[in-house]
This record gives sequence, structure tokens and C-alpha cells, in this order.
Amino acid sequence: MKPKCRTNLERRLSHRFVLVILGLLTALAPGGCGESPPPSPAAPAESAAAVPPPPRQQTAAPPAATPTADRELWDISYIQGNRIGYAHTTVTNTVHQGRKALRVEQVNHLVVVRSGQRTEQEIRTSSVETVAGELIEFSTETIQGTAPVRTVGRVVGDRLELETASQGKRVSTSIPWSKDYAGPYAVELSLLRQPMQPGQQRTIQALDPVLTQVVAHQMTAKDYEPVKLLGGTHQLLRIENVMRLGNGQTLPMVVWSDRTGDVLKTRMEAMGIETHRATKVQALEETDIGNLDFITDLAVKIDRPLPEAHSTKRIRYRVHLDGGDPAGVFVSGPSQRLKSIDPHTAELTVYAIRPGLPGGNPDASDDRPTDADRQPNNMVQSDDERIVAMAQAAVGDQRDPWQMARTLERYVYDFIQEVGFSQAFATAAEVAENPSGDCTEHAVLLTALARACGIPARAAVGLVYMQGKQSFGYHMWTEMYLAGRWIPLDATLARGGIGAAHLKLADSHLKGSSAYSSFLPVVQVIGRLKIEVLEVE
Repeated sequence: MKPKCRTNLERRLSHRFVLVILGLLTALAPGGCGESPPPSPAAPAESAAAVPPPPRQQTAAPPAATPTADRELWDISYIQGNRIGYAHTTVTNTVHQGRKALRVEQVNHLVVVRSGQRTEQEIRTSSVETVAGELIEFSTETIQGTAPVRTVGRVVGDRLELETASQGKRVSTSIPWSKDYAGPYAVELSLLRQPMQPGQQRTIQALDPVLTQVVAHQMTAKDYEPVKLLGGTHQLLRIENVMRLGNGQTLPMVVWSDRTGDVLKTRMEAMGIETHRATKVQALEETDIGNLDFITDLAVKIDRPLPEAHSTKRIRYRVHLDGGDPAGVFVSGPSQRLKSIDPHTAELTVYAIRPGLPGGNPDASDDRPTDADRQPNNMVQSDDERIVAMAQAAVGDQRDPWQMARTLERYVYDFIQEVGFSQAFATAAEVAENPSGDCTEHAVLLTALARACGIPARAAVGLVYMQGKQSFGYHMWTEMYLAGRWIPLDATLARGGIGAAHLKLADSHLKGSSAYSSFLPVVQVIGRLKIEVLEVE
């Protein structure tokens, strides 16, 4: 193996990690088409019938344009005022098994530039739904590297049957489905069919095809206000939409519609993402992200440096989340303990843990690995011939699981020869073939190698301290189940485990769409999180 080109942790942090989040958020935003499981029968999401009667009757609304007419729409996407891409939506009438239906297709194209390299991601969605909004079938394809990830789904009775494929690996699942759930175009169709009026409320439960889950859109129309668009300033209706996911997460956003119900602008406070209606020529103009740096500009600064942060044994933090509860975002486990202080503040204690040694969170629950933490899937191809051979070559005759884990961590660190930004989120098989990437590639490959050696493994998502920057950046690493508990390892550092400077938000087995929904907790904290160091050991 040729000599490793050493890079610091900041270079290995994933700005493509943030690109995945951008793709999820722009795909969620109404104005084109829009993992937690959908609401269970025991705790259904709020339905339209459960919403209080609107305070004003809908009698003054002007007649809307035909909501089921063929349409072609272009929107431009921005983050913090910087242009990052476009969305192209087409709506065409069709007939499916003798029923009139709509085929809605959308392309979300995102591009960022950093260090002279373009990183591009494209999310393509397609759905067939009745003119009343009832879902028949859908597909979504995320193009982010050499192996696109494609999910197809079809409603069969009270189930939504799903199949996700990538790099030759197919995973079939299904989720509960209700006749009250609608397709991805339901929000737009509802507004076009019956434009909202100031003071009215409406709730729609619609499938998000990227997350493959039902999202409850709780919309409240405020009033008409002047809104600046690309073609000038217009009086548009402000509609505040709280999107509620099945696991309790919420994504607040604002949409502005004209008097026919057509959505011309959207804004998500998370990361300051906006979409603006545009012409085709405007939308296809060259995208330039300008000087925005996804690592430094979105990092969380702290009040004092943490010398030798990754050699620490225990650190106690105070975390504050503006407009949210950190106790509902950060997780507890063997390496992390969370104590709520008030609705917006919590105390977080992080431990460096190793197999066979005392320490860690004494209150950690018994979180045992599932089959999904052991088996190959479309992102973690632990049965791929190349990955199996790499795992065997790395560990040799070693049999002690902890020694194998440390060896694999170092192996991945040495194997990924350079930091590259040309893909958004590569699979393990892609990294095995092309050894370049950043934190996501390190984490996914290490997870696959561990499973190939019979060690249950999953990916963790959160923040890591950037030495020299006095701040925390968003990050992905690996957890392996060793000696009865989950032990964190980080192949971007290769220190034989981690210290107390990794703050965990979530974990994922990376099966199917969960590979993308695992990033959603980051959305809850970006731009709103404050971290204070209380005690260092």
C-alpha cells in the first residue's frame, strides 16, 4: 500500500454529510413534490378530522386553476442566501388500471463547491396518485456516486411494499398504510384544489418518498404579506407548516402561496434553506455556492479550547437548544448520559469506554444488536467479495473481538488514501473500490468490515471536537457491539476507540432509507445549538 497522505480531522469531516441533509430538506419542501415509521395504529398522527374547525369559512376564495392540469415547474434552491441548485417538477395526467391519475416527477439537483471541487447530488422522485391524492406507487432515486440508491414502493392493501437497491444489493420491507395517507403531491394538490384563507388550518398526512415515511403537515394560514421573489415583490399568503415525523421530530417551515393556491416560495429555518419559483433559464444557470464553507460556517463554537480532547476520559457539557429540547435530540447510551435541566437545556456527560474496563453511563439501557446490525444491506455490503477479502487480510489470525476492532479501525484509516468530495454518500462497496472520501466513507466501510468479521456494527451521527478550531463539527463514526455493550470507534482518527469529545445524536444500521433518516437529528440542532464545557477529566 502506498504511503498515506496524512490529513487532519477537519479535512476528514464530511461537508457531503451536510449535502445529504440539504437533499432531504429540499425534497421535503412543498412547492414541487414533496425514518421514522409512519404513525402506528396505537398512536396515529393527527388527521384532518381532528383539526379544530377553521375560524373563518372558506367562502371568499377565488376559483383556483384546474389543480389536475398538466404542469411544468422550476424552482431555485438557496442556503443562507447562496444558490445551491434547482428543482424541476412535471405533472401529467395518466390512466392507471382504468382510473384517472396524476404522474408527478421531480428532479432535485444540488451542487456545492469547496476547494475547487464540485460535489453534486441528484434526487429523482416519481409518483402515481389518483386525482384525489390517493397513492398508487412511487419511486425515488438518489444519485450521489457511482451506484445510485433506488427505492420503489406500491400500496398493497394496508401495507406500503418497499424495495431498496444499490450496488446490486436489494432490501425488501413494508410499512403500515392507511386510506387516510396521501401521496407526495398531496399538499400541493390540496392547496390548488382549495386555496387556504387567512386564519384557516389544515392537516394532511402525506408520504415523503425520500424518507419513505408518512409526514403530518399541520398548516396554519396567517395573512397576505409582501414577499420578494425573483420577478419582484408580490402579495402572498403566509402558511406556517409544521411537519411532524413519526418519531416525534418536527420540521417547521413557511410556504407562501398566491390566491390560486400555487406555492411560489418556501423557507426552512433549519440551515436557512429557501426555494423560489423561477423560469427554466433561471433555474439552469450555473450554480456557485460562493464562499460558504460547510465545515467552519456550520460548526458550533465553544467558550474555551479542549486540549487533547480525543485523549480525555470524561467530559461534562451543558447543551442549550434554541427553540427546542436537547433531551429530545441527544441520546443516552453506554458512552453518553443525558440529564434534562429545563425545556431548552440539558447536561451531557460523555465517557471514553473500552471493553472489559469499568466506566461509562451506569444508567445505560440494555441496547442489544438487531439482525440489521449484523447483516449486509444496500449501503453496508458486508458480504461483498472485496470487503470480505479486505476484512480477512486486515485481521489475519486474530480472534479477540476488541483487537480485531482496533485493527479494522486502523486499516480503514490507512486504506482511504485521500479525502475527496466528488460524491455525497458512498456505499461500503464503492469505498472498497475507490478508497477516497471523508467521515461518512470511513464510517460505512468500517461498519461493513466489522460485520464481515462477525462483529455487530452500526453508524453513529453527531458532533466531534475539531482541535485547533475550538468548535464542534458534524460527523459520522462507527459503533461495534463488544463484550456486551456498544463501543465507539472512529476511523478518521484511528486511536483505538474515542475520547469524550464525540457528542452523539443518533445511530443507524444504514438499512434502506434509514441511511438517510439517520441524518435528520442534525437538522434539529444546526444553527441552534450552544455547547459549554463544564468539567474535563
